Amino acid sequence: MKKKQVNTYSFNEDSWKGIKITKCAVKQILLLISRDKKNKGIKLSIKKSGCAGFRYTMELTNDEKKISAENNIIFSYENILIQISKKDMPFLEGVKIDFIQSNINKVFKFYNSKLEKFCGCGESFSIN
Repeated sequence: MKKKQVNTYSFNEDSWKGIKITKCAVKQILLLISRDKKNKGIKLSIKKSGCAGFRYTMELTNDEKKISAENNIIFSYENILIQISKKDMPFLEGVKIDFIQSNINKVFKFYNSKLEKFCGCGESFSIN
């Protein structure tokens, strides 16, 4: 069976603010990806949610059919294949992703300077 080649997108870092992923988050993402050999990377996106409007989502991508360069930007960051929908790029530009571990709680945190407001529980946001 011939393997499907995934096209990647090269972008000019001077014109796109990109995303930042802390060392703790990179380590955790690589750990999650390594649990199943079918995992190819992560997909970052936003979804309508909560009282403020949107929330960030991050999911493992393990189906090559889902990793399409047609509607997505695909690039590698610290050995992690990252897929972002072209429509979500303005919302994810400049985002910093961190992994926080406090006692038994473990969570990925998204920081974005463009956020306008959060809902009371901190789960959803609106953006400028």
